[in-house]
Amino acid sequence: MKILVIIKRELLTRVRTRGFLFFTIGIPLIAAGFLFMEYKIVQASQNVSSNIAVVNLAPGFYAPLAQALGARLDNGQPEFVLHRVAATPATLPAVEAALRQQVLAKRYDGYLVVPAAIVTARTAVYHARNTAAVAVRESLQAHLGQAVNRARMMRAGLSPAQIDGMAGGFKLNQVKVSRLGGEQADNGRGAIVVAVLVGALYMTLLLYGVVVMRAVVEEKTSRISEVLLSAVDPFSLMMGKILGVAATALAQLGVWAALLALAAGYGLAMAKIGGATLSAYVPHLPALLYISFFVFFILGFLLYASIYAAIGAMVSSDQEAQQTQMPLTMVLVAAIYLAFLVMANPGSTLSVVLSLIPFFAPILMVVRVAVSHPPLWQVLLAMALCLATFLACTRITAKIYRVGILMTGKRPTLPELLRWLKYA
Repeated sequence: MKILVIIKRELLTRVRTRGFLFFTIGIPLIAAGFLFMEYKIVQASQNVSSNIAVVNLAPGFYAPLAQALGARLDNGQPEFVLHRVAATPATLPAVEAALRQQVLAKRYDGYLVVPAAIVTARTAVYHARNTAAVAVRESLQAHLGQAVNRARMMRAGLSPAQIDGMAGGFKLNQVKVSRLGGEQADNGRGAIVVAVLVGALYMTLLLYGVVVMRAVVEEKTSRISEVLLSAVDPFSLMMGKILGVAATALAQLGVWAALLALAAGYGLAMAKIGGATLSAYVPHLPALLYISFFVFFILGFLLYASIYAAIGAMVSSDQEAQQTQMPLTMVLVAAIYLAFLVMANPGSTLSVVLSLIPFFAPILMVVRVAVSHPPLWQVLLAMALCLATFLACTRITAKIYRVGILMTGKRPTLPELLRWLKYA
């Protein structure tokens, strides 16, 4: 019952603040506004034609070049507006000098010099006023490559109709083989979902774990802890504090998830009205992945929050806490790097062992469930180990907290911590 009282206190103390309301409602709205503005800026920048002068020294190459650069933008305007400039190898320096002045005068965005041996050398030079326009350069390079390939095929004797019939890319569809029966198309969208889920877990552990740590440090420095410990035992206090912050985090994340679901639903509805079908882009992942992610999300947060609380019980200021938490942050970073190893070979002995380690399991086991189908007993064992480690860490944190409130000054060394645990 005392734990419930502490959970209620921690939850209401944070939820009733203006900062919580701002970060819960305001931040998503501001982020959505910035994303919409960025989308409009990118869209506007992509719908701008490039005015280019072309100096072609390769006989017969201008026709395939003009055809390759004849693409249209979304607004119907040509992507490149070409202005052919006559030149010979002898007059090229003078022509280039005149074109440089015209580019500086903003008559052209740039000028392209096509050498006589472009088909064999496969290189050209583009002089631009704005070299930061990477998208223009990449598009121009791709189209020039197409024009060179077209010119080479024409020299080989292929007709334009034959060349057009050979154009086009190639698409390889990937199908995931499952132990559960049946096959599902998966062209990498599952890996993207895994990255999003793991990133959300990583950021939550960092953000809200620090909240637990600072709450403990604040109580120590303000001596509130001495009053609290007169009414409740250290283990119940730590457990209530951790669960209270976890409830706050879940409430905030729940609001964000609801807003994201509404935005996604609106986008799908608008796409359906416009005639677009987005169902092919929606990954069909097993229900076990979402269940595992939710369970490991809770267990991982509780486990790391208990360690953050222990750090708060050891130190006497935020500055000391920032320095002491670095090893724990490195453990989280290591789990992210190991996720790539597990994703590449989820069934190896190393991947299985790493995914069962409690400090890595919240991330690595989720990755294994997403990219393969590990035995259910391994998933349940990882959950049990995480829960047992959380309870053990919370009990150790309570012992450190009990002695730490009486200690001020420098951070304790490892032998001193062991003496604290023995004394408690």
